[in-house]
Formats: sequence, structure tokens, C-alpha cells
Amino acid sequence: MKKSLIAFAILGAFAATASAQSSVTIYGVIDAATIYTTNQNAAGGAKAFMNAGELATSRWGFKGTEDLGGGLKANFNLEGTLANDTGAAGAGFGASSTSLFDRVSTVGLSGNFGSVNFGRQNMLGIDSVGLADPLGLAHAPSNPNVFYSALNAPAPWFGVWGTNGGGTALRQNNSIKYLTPMVSGFGGAAMYGFGEQAGNTSASSYAGLSAYYADGASGAAFAYAKLKDATDSSTLTLMGGGAKYKMNALTFKATYVQNEVDGGVSNNRKIAVIGLGVDYALTAATTLTGAYYNTKLSGSATGWGNGKADQYIGMAKYAFSKRTIAYASLTYAKAGSTAAADTLMSSNIIPTGVGQSKATRTAVGVMHSF
Repeated sequence: MKKSLIAFAILGAFAATASAQSSVTIYGVIDAATIYTTNQNAAGGAKAFMNAGELATSRWGFKGTEDLGGGLKANFNLEGTLANDTGAAGAGFGASSTSLFDRVSTVGLSGNFGSVNFGRQNMLGIDSVGLADPLGLAHAPSNPNVFYSALNAPAPWFGVWGTNGGGTALRQNNSIKYLTPMVSGFGGAAMYGFGEQAGNTSASSYAGLSAYYADGASGAAFAYAKLKDATDSSTLTLMGGGAKYKMNALTFKATYVQNEVDGGVSNNRKIAVIGLGVDYALTAATTLTGAYYNTKLSGSATGWGNGKADQYIGMAKYAFSKRTIAYASLTYAKAGSTAAADTLMSSNIIPTGVGQSKATRTAVGVMHSF
């Protein structure tokens, strides 16, 4: 009996050790909101619809780690978009069909040296701007820092640069990302995406650097990147960042990002986005947010000319728990005129070509994470 008890104890210890050395987590975010937007046609008619991912993009994924000893770990992450308004999973990008794990698909190693990951992953610009975005990257479909600063607008804006073969550039295929260890709150990152073009290693590539500081409440970040087109004749340069500062119940945020094209049909086109915001913790469960974005287009070689638009947003969030949040927001978008160059800068809130220069957008929704 004693021998049996000892054997079971030993087996139990081995099982506990194995469990501690390797783990896999299933996680996700399910977010849905009803949207009501005015001035969506020439007669000033409204549009009402449901959207998945207003406070945070709905997603599901798997991530895991294995302890290899000596502080070294193996890691993987697979994450895909979840369109819970229709039940669809995954999203398309570039010339590809719908990809199941369109958001993240990586494997890598981490340790005292930092971490290195291989696969499809966020470009450094969104990681940096996300630190201080006035809305915390909420309202992704109409947030200028997502739509323009993160190069998330489709062709013809950003579809021909980077590793994706068209579409958005927010995430890059075939990429290697290195993150330094954090030292006294400071860190940095470097990322390179392979264009995989025969005979031209620079074509369709992505190369970026970033630096950041965070102390858990306040922080700052900066990113710089260059993306090449498929013929290596045109370059899209992205630079910018942001900072946030927490003072008691208030958190102030500011961002500035610009992207500029050198060469090709869009030569010298520049889009710049300024973002300002403040969060106020009214209670432990209630947060009020005020945000402002100014977006400008200049040097366009597409015939649109110069353009500008502003967004003013008020948002309220109520946390029922750490995992469930209800929210409501009101956005007022105003373009410089009814011209295409101006309305295009409204991140699709004001339709182009219908003779409208302003619109309001109301969103009410719930987000649950697991």
C-alpha cells in the first residue's frame, strides 16, 4: 500500500510539473452594437444597422506557451476576426480569400532577451498608436487612427504597399517581429515583412522600428516604417506616435501620425491624423470619454486634391464586471466641403458623392470577453 501511495504521489508530481510547463488558452471578445447614422444619401436619409466590434473588434483565438527551461519559452498565437452579427469567422485581406486566423498567426520564442515571433502580426504603427488612441482603438470602422494611421483603409489608399498583396496594411504577412525586454518601463521593437517577390527582395516588403515607455498608467510610443509596392517603384512611409498621462480620475491622450507616398501614381500624397482625448473615471464602473480627430489629405495625385474632416465623439462605458461592458457613443463628423477629397477623410461616416458634408453616428452596444 505504501509503495502504491508513493507511486501515485510521484505520478501526480510529474503531471503537475507537465501541466505547469505547458498551457493553452482559448479566449475571445464578442461585441455588437446598433448604429444609426444620418445624412447617408442626397435627401439626408439615415441608415440603421448592426455592427460587430464597435468597442473592440470581435475575435476568437488560441494562445499557448511551453517552458523550455532556463527562462526560455516557446509561444504560439492564432487569432481570427469574428463577425458575430452574421456568424461569419475570419476576414479577407489583399488578394486572398477569407482567412480563418486573419488577425494573428504566429509562433516564436521568448526569454531574457525579449521575444521574437514569426508569421502574420500587427505592424508596429498600430501597436504604438494604440497606446494613446483617444478612443482606445474603439469604433474601428470609423476611427481615423485605425482607418488611416493604421493603414487599415483598403485600396486605393493602402492596398498596393506591404506584404499582403493588396487590401489593408494593419497586419503584415510573412513577418518577423522582435520585442526587447522592458527596462525601467522602456522598450523597443523591430519588424520586417518579406515581400516574397522573385528577383527583388525589397518589393512588397515592410520594415519598421518602434520605441515606447509605459508605467502601467501613463506612457508614450513612436513608430517608423517603410512599405514597398510590388514593383519596388513606390514607397509608403509611416511615422508617428502618441502619449497618455493619468492624473487621478483623468487620463489625457494625444496622437499624431502621418503616412506619405513617394513615387507611383500617388506620388507625394500625405494623410495626417491628429487625435486628442480624455477619459474620466466617474465611478469604479463608469468611464466617460471625449475625443477629437482631425484628418487631412494633401498632395494627392489622384485628382481629389486637398481635403480635411473632423470628428467629435462622446462615449460612456459601464462595466458590469471585468468581462462585460455596456457602452453608448455619439459622433459628429464634419468635412471641409461636399467634395470627395473632404468627405473621404471622414472614415466612411459621410458618404462621398451624395452632396453631404456632415453626419452624426450613434452607437449603443455590449461587449463580453472570455
